[in-house]
Amino acid sequence: MVSISVSARSLAAARLIDPDVNTAAVQAAVEAALAAERHEQRAAAGSTTRREHTARREPDSRRS
Repeated sequence: MVSISVSARSLAAARLIDPDVNTAAVQAAVEAALAAERHEQRAAAGSTTRREHTARREPDSRRS
């Protein structure tokens, strides 16, 4: 888990948009953004390293 502290500058920027925003809301938004970024990075890494299974299936010899 990542520990995040909200700087006074970040809180001031958020309050330009919503004067009633609190520190916990800004912190939650930052944590959500970081989680989304990590998810996207994992998805991108997985798509480049994952290989498709290309083996052909042999016909079932039990069927006539």
